[in-house]
Amino acid sequence: MADTITVKLVTPHRLLFDDKATSVVGPGKNGEFGVLPGHDPWFLGLGMGLLVITSPNGDVKRYFLNGGFCQIDDDNVVILAEVCEPSSEIDVERALAAKKRAEERLKSAGKDETLDYVRAEMAMRRALHRLEINDNK
Repeated sequence: MADTITVKLVTPHRLLFDDKATSVVGPGKNGEFGVLPGHDPWFLGLGMGLLVITSPNGDVKRYFLNGGFCQIDDDNVVILAEVCEPSSEIDVERALAAKKRAEERLKSAGKDETLDYVRAEMAMRRALHRLEINDNK
């Protein structure tokens, strides 16, 4: 069994990671998932949250991830992300402004499950995840 996995992390706009790793942990649609060398083949939908890739030298890369798909096969992991930002690139001011806008929208939308309420709730979740994950604190 190999000691590493090959990981590719791709968005519609760029390649974020293409290297060896010892583990990948991230948000799946149905909960957190983890991949180590020797993992069985698997295909899953991705959710929103923290994606962590650990390199063989112990270096840890953190990303905000929102949607996409992950394929695991023969110690290769391909992550096709709809939205993915390295933690070092998260704009804190922008995330704080988005959080404030979402709070205002949630107050005006009421407590029901209207489309505006659901969108405001998702915007709030994105902002909170970005603030939690960012390295620019």
